[in-house]
Amino acid sequence: MSDNWLLGRPYNEYLDMISRKLEQLEHTAEEQRLYLMDREKRRQREHTRRKLALRRKIEEEWKTKEMLLLTKMAEDVKREERIEEQRHRNREESDRKILLLISSSKKQELLEKKMAYHLQKMQDTGFKREDIGKNTLKYKGQDGTHGECENIKT
Repeated sequence: MSDNWLLGRPYNEYLDMISRKLEQLEHTAEEQRLYLMDREKRRQREHTRRKLALRRKIEEEWKTKEMLLLTKMAEDVKREERIEEQRHRNREESDRKILLLISSSKKQELLEKKMAYHLQKMQDTGFKREDIGKNTLKYKGQDGTHGECENIKT
């Protein structure tokens, strides 16, 4: 029995020592697991923070590019509007000049026609006066009698 007791005491101590060592290892493993979990959470948060920062940066760049593009488009629209306005003014000015030319050429044409008409009328009238002055006009009255006129001037 004494042998069992001697064997039992160191054996129990050995089991206790193993048990303590096991608890210590489990405790260390738990701490390490918690530490790794915490580290992984921090890494994920940092990764998420970087992704959000990158997304914000990209969105800001897009907004800037979009604003530049919109500004350029607005400038293009204004330039096209000014060009169209200038074309419209040029067309109006051209149309006005054409109307003036047409109007003045029509006026000139009308004046020339009137002048030709009056010149012809004056020439015809002048010939009639000469004819009246040179020739005697035989007049047939209402009563059927013939009369003669000499050198009538009107």
